[in-house]
Amino acid sequence: MTQSVGVRARRSRGGSEPQSYMNISSVVVYAQSQQLTAVQTALAALPGVQVHAQTADGKLVVCIEANDDRDAAATYETIERSAGVLSMALVFQQTESNPDQEITPCKSPVVN
Repeated sequence: MTQSVGVRARRSRGGSEPQSYMNISSVVVYAQSQQLTAVQTALAALPGVQVHAQTADGKLVVCIEANDDRDAAATYETIERSAGVLSMALVFQQTESNPDQEITPCKSPVVN
């Protein structure tokens, strides 16, 4: 079972209006194949961490949702220091400054 993280509110630079942030990233974790189940269980227990796929030879695809860059970095360090983890590689990272903002569909470009 994975836990979701909350969205942290911060004050904007020039005003008193709070602004929300969310850090989203994905990593590939390389684990000792004999400890794959234990590593998967340990990672899934971390807040904001979801294990999406794994291979028999110890490769895991993991997504991480964190409140900000600092929390994401702390999660990366926790993963790298976990028993059975050989290494971790960052694949994607993005910080959303307003994760609650409504997304509107793009209009198709007109081709002449």
